[in-house]
Amino acid sequence: MSTLSRRPAAALLIALLYLGACSQNSPSQPETVIETPGGETPSPTAPAAPGQLKATPSTSGIALDWADNSEADLAGYQVSRAAQASGPFTPLTPELLTTSAYTDASAPAGTTSYYQVIAKNKTDQASAAATISALRPAPLVTPPLSSAYFYNSIADQAYQMSESQGRMLGGKLYTFGGFDALKSCCAPTNRAYVYDPASNKWTALTAMPAFGATHAGLAEDGQYLYYAGGYIANTAGTSQIFGTKEVWRYNPQANTYTRMPDLPIERAAGQLEYLGGKLHYFGGTNIARTQDTGEHYVLDLAQNATSWTVAAPLPNPRNHLGSAVLNGKIYAVGGQHGHDDKLVTQATLNVYDPASDTWTALRDLPSPRGHIANSTFVMGGRLIVAGGEASHTHAIGNVDAYDPATNTWTALTPLPSARFSGVAAAYGDGFIYTGGSGTRGGWLTKPMP
Repeated sequence: MSTLSRRPAAALLIALLYLGACSQNSPSQPETVIETPGGETPSPTAPAAPGQLKATPSTSGIALDWADNSEADLAGYQVSRAAQASGPFTPLTPELLTTSAYTDASAPAGTTSYYQVIAKNKTDQASAAATISALRPAPLVTPPLSSAYFYNSIADQAYQMSESQGRMLGGKLYTFGGFDALKSCCAPTNRAYVYDPASNKWTALTAMPAFGATHAGLAEDGQYLYYAGGYIANTAGTSQIFGTKEVWRYNPQANTYTRMPDLPIERAAGQLEYLGGKLHYFGGTNIARTQDTGEHYVLDLAQNATSWTVAAPLPNPRNHLGSAVLNGKIYAVGGQHGHDDKLVTQATLNVYDPASDTWTALRDLPSPRGHIANSTFVMGGRLIVAGGEASHTHAIGNVDAYDPATNTWTALTPLPSARFSGVAAAYGDGFIYTGGSGTRGGWLTKPMP
């Protein structure tokens, strides 16, 4: 190639080298950074879906609660509701929530609502939806304040029953454990059943963990049932141990049991109640059955607590007492001091106010009685105590109603036969009583016209 032909290429190379040098010597340009209104650099990804979503239904609405998201650029949460799982979902919170809780007071009563909860960041990126459903119960219909009732027999249970735990939930009566009628005294059974008043049929449920329990406290929160403490079986399942720390949750929809945080100490023959997102365990005896206890322990379910805290102790510590929640307060009634042939029944009635963490003495039962742990309930705005034990093995059929508005007791029509340690609960404008005193049968009551 000639010298002349090389000159254009050389000139081009020199020009390129010159431009590169100029570029290196020029001032550097600032990097472009996009900031959110709050000043934070936006996350390259959407927030995580809200975790640990829970729904607590009540007659006043459905309370949703979930764990806080940890993203630095989190803007808030949006809650939506639908009438079916497939949607469509309608937002309930036009403005994003800044707290991880929401109560849907407009949820339709008597039907299931389906929810989605999403998290959004400050660039409006949305997480996947956390989902849950819950049935808001229909408002309670206060039955007439009758004193006269007639009794109709209901279907027998599969086995004789005494010292079982039982509660009404969703219009059905659930019973757990009790003494095993197929074994010599006194070993617990793990059998569990549900009674449907509409069909007058008992159906077996998944057995309780291990050998079951007697003398446990039982409560419900509108969605689950919980039991705490109680007499449990020895390793052979042939006799009983007089106390345990164990607490369990039963899910009626899944027919499964889940272990909950243990009580601080072994307890039995005390009571368990649910109020305001918290479980309250109080009263009972120590594991040696040498001391009646008034300790009062609280587990905050709404805050996913992992341990129990201490609240005001129950006055007149006692065991085998009854309890119920009425008008936002916990009532503790009757019970006994001591055990078996040395027991002394009690007539004491106390009410606990969580707002002030105090117990107040009210008018005593008309007569002392114990073994009413699962036959004390609320009906028509009154506290009902059905049956019980006046002294060791001395069953009574008395049914008494306490009216908190007047601080008075009224005698109702007694049970057709004396029973103690049975299970009873309000149903419709009357109540159901089943088992107790080693029997299988029971009754559904209705007020006399």
